[in-house]
Amino acid sequence: MTGATGVTGPTGATGATGATGATGPAGTDGADGADGADGATGATGATGVADTLAAGSTTTLEPEEFAAVTDSGTETNHIFDFAIPRGATGATGATGMTGATGATGATGATGVTGTAGVTGATGATGPKGATGATGATGPKGEDCKCPVCGKCIFSAEGDFEEGEPYVQFGETQIFPYDCKSVSADGADIELAENGLYLVQFKTDYELRCYGGSNAVLELDGSELPASEITMAEKNGNSAGLLLMQAQAGATLKIKLDAYDKLSSAKFYVVITLFEVDSDES
Repeated sequence: MTGATGVTGPTGATGATGATGATGPAGTDGADGADGADGATGATGATGVADTLAAGSTTTLEPEEFAAVTDSGTETNHIFDFAIPRGATGATGATGMTGATGATGATGATGVTGTAGVTGATGATGPKGATGATGATGPKGEDCKCPVCGKCIFSAEGDFEEGEPYVQFGETQIFPYDCKSVSADGADIELAENGLYLVQFKTDYELRCYGGSNAVLELDGSELPASEITMAEKNGNSAGLLLMQAQAGATLKIKLDAYDKLSSAKFYVVITLFEVDSDES
């Protein structure tokens, strides 16, 4: 078993002071203080004195003395009052070369044509001149024989008659009136001379029904090539032209094909007999 605690002994003497420790790090700077109030505005200085130098005068002032401050604090300004003299007018310079001629401008538009002037009054009729004397009759020219000349012209009118295959001719004309070379009798046109005949024929017709009919020249019972005309419209006209050689006594007719389709037809024929000079080639 533990015994009781003993009495505390007396305090010992103080030991010697230890060496100084190292300096610690510097602390951070404190915040800036507030700005002070603005000072009062100073008084305005005195106006400087101007010193004017008249034109033509001289001065001994140095450049730095043109504006100086007096002992009293007044600024003295030196002002030059003179005009810069103008030199004499120089001689007139020579005339420069003439510039090149510019290009010709485009031709302007043609102006509007002026109105026609008033027609002047007709002058008086001059006197009639004297009638000239009749000239002498010239010599008789040589007889000229035509190599191909019209000798006889025949014309006739004919009609289509129901049931007849040939045009029937009635009224005829002839030139000259005593020509016997061409004549007509019913359907026959008689050619009394050997010769060259030009036949022109025309018809005005009306068809009974559509389908058409034809007409052709027939010489001595033979149809002539290229002489056919066609009647194809309900109402119309048609024409043909043929130059042919015929012997004396030949018979010419106009033959109708499909004539049962015709209601009516009127025919006109003109025949010209040409006289041909046998000496001409």
